[in-house]
Amino acid sequence: MRIVVTDGATALAGRLTMAFGADRISTLGDREVDVRVEGDSDRTVLGVLDTVDSWLDQAAVGSAEIWLGENSYRVARWAPVEVSQ
Repeated sequence: MRIVVTDGATALAGRLTMAFGADRISTLGDREVDVRVEGDSDRTVLGVLDTVDSWLDQAAVGSAEIWLGENSYRVARWAPVEVSQ
């Protein structure tokens, strides 16, 4: 599983390392983090998504691109939408 961000890959890698262990996390340059998924892959993927989501909010980063095999997904910070009346 690969996560691509515009900034802060080192901080994200640190968070993922705390959650999953240093043996499963590696940085690929200054914009990419690789997570080795093993065992209960569904639980790991959901854990990575949760970690990335909370990191996006705390780091004020707009979004991250997550690759699972050949498929990519964009995870973005939640932002309330103002509705005019």
